[in-house]
Amino acid sequence: MKLAAHKVAAWVDSFKASAAPALVLIYGPDEGGVMETARSLRAGYLGQDPDPLQYAQFDDSAFTGQAGLLADEAAAIPMFGDNKLVHVRGGGGKTPDAAKLYLSGAEAGEVTQSMVIIEAGNLRPTAALRKLAEKSDKAMALPCYLLESGDVARLARQFLEGENYRIEAAALDVLAARLTTDRGLMQRDLEKIVLFKGPLAKDAPTGMISLDDVDAVLGNSAQASFDQLIDSVALGRVSKADSVMDVLLAGGTPADATLPAIRTHFQTLHLVLGLMENGTPQNAALSSFRPPLHFRRKPLVENQLRLWSRRKAARALSLIQEAEASCRGASKSLAHAKAGQTLLRISRAAQR
Repeated sequence: MKLAAHKVAAWVDSFKASAAPALVLIYGPDEGGVMETARSLRAGYLGQDPDPLQYAQFDDSAFTGQAGLLADEAAAIPMFGDNKLVHVRGGGGKTPDAAKLYLSGAEAGEVTQSMVIIEAGNLRPTAALRKLAEKSDKAMALPCYLLESGDVARLARQFLEGENYRIEAAALDVLAARLTTDRGLMQRDLEKIVLFKGPLAKDAPTGMISLDDVDAVLGNSAQASFDQLIDSVALGRVSKADSVMDVLLAGGTPADATLPAIRTHFQTLHLVLGLMENGTPQNAALSSFRPPLHFRRKPLVENQLRLWSRRKAARALSLIQEAEASCRGASKSLAHAKAGQTLLRISRAAQR
């Protein structure tokens, strides 16, 4: 069975071992999200203190020449414990063949007390493993895509509230802008903030996270790079945008992960231009930016207002949204090429 990406979190939260599918395929470009989803399902299926024999882990290379290994391992129920979990990291090699053999047994009722989790990378809709999981009533396919900017703020707030912390509105705006859209990396940064403040018991008074706390833990170097890329693209500085992108790539940020930040900027730019066209003073219109523009960035954005019209900004937004749609489900190299091509087109359009 196939589950829409926006429903994955709710499905995982409501997961019950008694209703577990025989196989769960977790795939997508969000590597942190894939790993975190697998971790949550493992805990939900085996409980807090499982028998070590209830869990087996393999790399996808293990099935070369022995496609039946997965089914055999799933059938080997331990003496203690009710369930068996087989965890496969990687969807390459002979994993599709092993999964097909295992699912055929599950569909025939031969395996009733086991669940297999397969962590895969970005799979095309035509990939054999994905098609197998999506078509089987005994399997569930869970896609994990990089987060949208609005999702980052919501999930950050939820995580902090779970740790008995609230966060100031201005601090949340800045935090959301600085966090990566990879769920795994995002969680590690949030954990750093909680450790910096000090873990709180559930019955303790609720703590508060300020903008100073966010600055102290995360600094501003990552956001500075994103801001430099955004401003370089919007100002038509092609070579500068290219060099900043190289810095972000070297730091582990995929090219397509920059698209949500670029889109958010152009959405606000489009709004500001519309307000100005309807008579709103420039300074008042610029207050629409969230978080508020740093005084060093304000002149750069003011220059962008001279280069862009609302109509041009709307066209740029259309290109970005098309690129984001194309990058979903695409290979890393293809997503990189599509994102880079789109930013180049927008950058060149700024000077026309």
